[in-house]
Amino acid sequence: MKINSVSQNDAISKYINNVNNKPVRSPVKADISDSVELSEGAQKFAALLKAAKDSLETSGKTEEAKVADIIARMNDNSYKVPTGDVVSGIMSGIPTHI
Repeated sequence: MKINSVSQNDAISKYINNVNNKPVRSPVKADISDSVELSEGAQKFAALLKAAKDSLETSGKTEEAKVADIIARMNDNSYKVPTGDVVSGIMSGIPTHI
């Protein structure tokens, strides 16, 4: 079997001619539209998810305010933890059935 050789210059010139002579295609516009309909369950889930996210945002802001207040009171030495709260915290870590 004989393979005809192709010179490098011929291959490059054919490639360049092919690239330069390609017709420019205009984009095809189609009048297609999509739509999605959510089931009643999916709508309820989406509403619950949105409510949960909103609640987290609100509670996050409330928590930030509480932390800022505690830090301010710690800085001016007016932050006091009730003794009962300290004891309860310590005792909650001790098992009652030894």
